[in-house]
Amino acid sequence: MSTKRVYIGSQLKLDAILNEQDGKKGVVICHPHPLYGGSMHNNVINAMEKGFYERGFTTLKFNFRGVGRSEGTYDEGIGEIEDVMGAVNFLRENLKDNASIVLSGYSFGAWVSIRAALKLEDVESIFIVAYPFSVYDSSPLKQFKGKMWFIAGKYDEIAPVEPLLNLYKELSLTEKSLKIIESDHFFLGKEDEITQFIKEAF
Repeated sequence: MSTKRVYIGSQLKLDAILNEQDGKKGVVICHPHPLYGGSMHNNVINAMEKGFYERGFTTLKFNFRGVGRSEGTYDEGIGEIEDVMGAVNFLRENLKDNASIVLSGYSFGAWVSIRAALKLEDVESIFIVAYPFSVYDSSPLKQFKGKMWFIAGKYDEIAPVEPLLNLYKELSLTEKSLKIIESDHFFLGKEDEITQFIKEAF
């Protein structure tokens, strides 16, 4: 078990941190909006990483193109889908054959990760924190047919709870779960609740 700074991607090199476990299961974690200070060192991303790692997952978090040491420039969520797919491919190479992969994201990262998941046949589970309903279309969430977990902030104006609750009722999936935390969009001071929910869910 080790933590490594790695570079992933074929066209652009993306800065990433890989925390290795036994290789039986893994998770890719996608950060919030690049133009508003989002990076893989975000407090929510770290809380997600901790929860998954403590449940035995190999974790991979990375900076989208144009963030930190990652090459390229912001691409309005289009090229970022390629970034996520590259991260999943890299993670797959560091896991055992037939290992399960969860795709997870926070805010902008949630929007990008669900659209990437629809293109990836071997991703059957997605973990969403604060899906930004006020900014982005929610139809990709309705198209995904795997297992889904959601975290929302009760007072979040960017990712309001009401459209999530309405969507959640509509989803007929083999497994789904939702946790609402007393927080706004940034979950400051609520990181342990995120970590704990992941540990309970997995």
